Amino acid sequence: MYRKYPEQINLNYLRIFNELYITRSTTLAAAKLGITQSAVSQVLSKLRLATDDPLFIKGQNHLVPTVRATTIGEGLANELIQLDKRFYPQDFLSHGDFDGEINFAIGSPLIDVIAKNLVEIVIEVLPKAKINFTHWGDHTLDQVINGDVHIGLNLFPINAPKEIRQIPLIESQPIFISRTPNAWIEEGMELSGFEKHDFAGIIFSDINRMQPALENNDLTEGFKFKFRSESHSILAQFLQSDNSIVIADKLSALYYPGHYFYEVPDKVANLLPSRLSYALYYLQANQQHQIYSGSKDLVKSLIAGLLSSVELIANRNLHSDSTIT
Repeated sequence: MYRKYPEQINLNYLRIFNELYITRSTTLAAAKLGITQSAVSQVLSKLRLATDDPLFIKGQNHLVPTVRATTIGEGLANELIQLDKRFYPQDFLSHGDFDGEINFAIGSPLIDVIAKNLVEIVIEVLPKAKINFTHWGDHTLDQVINGDVHIGLNLFPINAPKEIRQIPLIESQPIFISRTPNAWIEEGMELSGFEKHDFAGIIFSDINRMQPALENNDLTEGFKFKFRSESHSILAQFLQSDNSIVIADKLSALYYPGHYFYEVPDKVANLLPSRLSYALYYLQANQQHQIYSGSKDLVKSLIAGLLSSVELIANRNLHSDSTIT
């Protein structure tokens, strides 16, 4: 239905609505847009009047969109990006000209392994950008939604809201690390050897599930985790004794130059995750932006190159148990 100009929605209202829909907060939306909370509330009142719908209802800690608000909000961010590309095409033409701010959040222990390489490659691709790196924390997903974090890098999959795009990159694998050559690992881990070694672990989002599987199994009788940590520096200190072994992933081996890296023997392979995936996390609404869409290949190539540089020592599995299924 045609509406006269004074009756039409101001397009700036849609930008404010979009931030409300993403952040679920008038305060956060105002901060993101650089305007007052009062201005956001006034626009929301006008949109409620125009749509004859409350649009957002107060929840316990955030605004809850109505069905009408969801209908308006789904895909709106991408439509606004496409509109901006028509008016400001230069913002999307060259990574070298991008002078905005990019905030990365990287999960532990990944940040200890790839941070230096990632900084170098980001500076090369985005020489004019302002780059911030931080550890992935309990509130990182919320920060991605409200715009405080632009790109996250962590294990995959994780339980993320539908507003966040999860892009699997590449797989790693579990390995054993020791300070000195360890014939016991190489020969397949004879049962009596478990009691003679101290273990520590750093990997796996499901380590709480993995630990009892390793510690209460006939194939690994005597196995106990002495340490569990997300800090490579702590585990590197743990590895000072010859009978200490760290269970990590292949990518983490880069933190331990001069150590020995072993494939997982068949005896315990079925007790560990066979593959570990990493992924990028960012707002669905940003998937058309070159900075975000190009980040997949850039980070994937970086991780693949790092993984290819790690040489694993094969094991002979002399003590593999034929009953393993």
